[in-house]
Amino acid sequence: MEEPSKEESNAPAGAQNPSHLFSGVDSISSLPDEMLHHILSFVPTNVAITTTLLSKRWRHVWCKTPYLSFPHLQSSLESIRKTLSSYKAAKITRLHLYVDRETWEDNERSHHVDTLTKFAISRNVEKLSLVLKAYYVFPDFFFSNPSLKQLIVDSWNYMSPKCKVSWTSLQSLSLSNSSIDESFTKVLSGSPMLESLTLHSCLLSCLDLSESPRLRRLDLEFTHSSPRKCHIVAPHIHYLRLIDFTQKCNLVDVSSLIEANIETIYFLPRFWCDQVDPLNDPSKDLADDPSKDDHQVMMQTMLEELQNVENLTVGLSFLQMLSIAEFRGVHFPTFKIKTLTLKSTILRSAVRGIAKLLQNSPELKKIKFYKTEDWNFSVEKYVNRYLDPQDPQDLIFPAKSAFKVAKPNLVASFMELLLRNTRTLETLVLQLKSCLNTSSYDEVSQIALTLSHKNKVSIVLK
Repeated sequence: MEEPSKEESNAPAGAQNPSHLFSGVDSISSLPDEMLHHILSFVPTNVAITTTLLSKRWRHVWCKTPYLSFPHLQSSLESIRKTLSSYKAAKITRLHLYVDRETWEDNERSHHVDTLTKFAISRNVEKLSLVLKAYYVFPDFFFSNPSLKQLIVDSWNYMSPKCKVSWTSLQSLSLSNSSIDESFTKVLSGSPMLESLTLHSCLLSCLDLSESPRLRRLDLEFTHSSPRKCHIVAPHIHYLRLIDFTQKCNLVDVSSLIEANIETIYFLPRFWCDQVDPLNDPSKDLADDPSKDDHQVMMQTMLEELQNVENLTVGLSFLQMLSIAEFRGVHFPTFKIKTLTLKSTILRSAVRGIAKLLQNSPELKKIKFYKTEDWNFSVEKYVNRYLDPQDPQDLIFPAKSAFKVAKPNLVASFMELLLRNTRTLETLVLQLKSCLNTSSYDEVSQIALTLSHKNKVSIVLK
C-alpha cells in the first residue's frame, strides 16, 4: 500500500495507522465509496478519520461519509471542530452525539450542542440521535427541520417547545428519561407523518394521540413509578408495547389495536394482594365494592380494550394479575386472539390466568411459550397465599420457580393445561431447551408426540 505523506493526510496528529488490520490483498479499497461509507457508519467518527492513513484511496473517504458519530468521552471539542471544518458531505444521513457533565464545561456545553445540531440541520440530517446527560434547553431552531425522519433523544431535560414545531417528514420519534408536559401536543401536531412513537421512562399524565392519524406503533415503558395517572388515548395505533406499568396506567381508547405486548411491573401483583387481602388489614376488604379497587378497575378496562387484539404477548406479572382478576370475579370479554405468546415460567400463580385467557379466546390458532427466569419469590408467596388454590390440577404446578431443570411430568402437565383449555388450537411452540437436559428433552419429546396425535395439534419443542 502507498502511504500518504504527513502533509497530505487529513488525520489528526497522533492517529494510529490502522493498516495492521488488513493483510494480504487489499480488496476493500477497491469497493465504491458508497460501500466504504456504509462500513464506516459502524464506527465512531474519530476512528473513521484514522483511515486517511491507509492510502491515497482512503484520504477523503471519511469526510464524505453521510454518517457522523461522537460517542461518550471519545470526542474532544477541538477534534469535533476539526471534523466539521474538514467535512465535505452535502447531506448527513445520521448524526449521533453523547454529552454528559464531563464532556464540556457548563458554560460551553449548550453552545457546542447547538453548533452541532445546527450543522446537522444545515446538511439536511435525516436521523438524529442525542444522548444528553446534562442540563440543556432545546432551542427554537431545533424544532424546525423538514428533512428529519427519525429522532432519538435520551435526556432528562424537558422537551417543551415554546415555538411552532415543524418536523414535516418525521416518521419515528423516541424519547427516554424525558419529562413531557402539555406542550407535547405541539410536537404531535407538528409531526403529521409520525408513524412510530417510543416513550421510555418518561413522566407524563395524559397521552392523547387522537390527532395523529398516521401513528401505528406505540411503545411505552415505565421503569419508575409516577404519582400521576397516565391516560392513553391512541385510537389509530395497530401495535402497542406497554411494559412495567402500574395501576395508574389507563387505556382509554386503543380501538384499532391488532398486536400488543403487555407486562406489568413485577411487584404489582403483590400490591394488589396487599390491597384486597383482609388478612393483612380487615379495613382493606374491597370485596363488597370493587369500584374502590384501583387494580380491579384498571384490569377490567384493559381487558375490554384488548379484546380485539389478534396477536398478544404477555409476561409473568401480567399473567399473575390475570389470575387475581379471575379470582376477584373480573369479567373477561371474548377475545379475538389468534396468536398468543407467553413469556413466563411454569408457576402456580400464573396458570389460573393462562387458563382463563385461553378459555375466552375461541379463535386461538397458535401458542408460543418462552420460559423466562423472571420471577420474584416474595411476589409468589403473596399471590399464592391470596389465591389459596385447592384444585389438584393447580397444585401440580410449583409454588416457586426454584428449578433449573424442569421435570418431564411438569412440562407434560403444562402442555395438557394449554391443550385442555383450547378448542381451535393448531400449533403449540415451547422453548424449553434451556431447562431440559438431554434425557428429559427426549422424554418430553415423546410426550409431546403423543399429545400431538391425541389432540391433533402440531407441538414444536425448541
